[in-house]
Amino acid sequence: MEIAVGAGLALAVAAFAAVVGFDRDRAFYPTVLVVVPSYYGLFAVMGDMTALGAEMVVFAVFIGAAVIGFRSSLWVVVAALALHGVLDLVHGRLIDNAGVPAWWPMFCLAFDVAAAGALAWRLVHARAHTDAGPADGFGRRIRPHVQAELDAAAACERAGDAAVAFQHLERAHVLGQASTVDHVRVHFRMLLWGLRHRRPAEIGGQILRIVGAAALTPFGLIPQGNTGGSDISPFRPVLIPPDLAGLIAAASPPG
Repeated sequence: MEIAVGAGLALAVAAFAAVVGFDRDRAFYPTVLVVVPSYYGLFAVMGDMTALGAEMVVFAVFIGAAVIGFRSSLWVVVAALALHGVLDLVHGRLIDNAGVPAWWPMFCLAFDVAAAGALAWRLVHARAHTDAGPADGFGRRIRPHVQAELDAAAACERAGDAAVAFQHLERAHVLGQASTVDHVRVHFRMLLWGLRHRRPAEIGGQILRIVGAAALTPFGLIPQGNTGGSDISPFRPVLIPPDLAGLIAAASPPG
């Protein structure tokens, strides 16, 4: 329940900020990054205070990331939010903070990941509206095939077949990985799959892959045919199945 509430709250905040216009100010998401880790300091004060020093060190690191992201690139903020989600997974092993509620780490993880995804989606779409060229045309042409695989994945999950659902997500990844928007979108769907089925390795792997997909795809730095799951190196190229290769070739620009 805490995962659903955390993700839902983050997406609601992102939607509200988009509607009202708060997120037009580049300080909005860096401010979120400052606020999120500050709660661990509050919990240390509510506990026995012994963890406060360690929590303040971590807090200072994320304040630094927020400042750097604000002054340079908001992708730094995306990465920092995602990394704080990873920290939520292991926080209890690193810092003994008696004031942290049992439900908080997974709630905060879901909030962090959803906020990182919302900001990444905003940045990718902002780029998509300003970019034009062969890669953008490929995205428009391949998108219906990517969507068909995503729809098939959703249908399999509704039928209770999580494994086959993920296979469709992998096929969607192979199809859309040359399009920044679709590459990020598929990894985000894989992340949601990991959260729903409580797969920590997939959750951590997809957080990192979302950042990598958004940052590297525009430069063509993708391992062709890679299926996108955490069970395979993100740098390993794989032979593309013939049916998918045909769809990719048809969507690719001439020459």
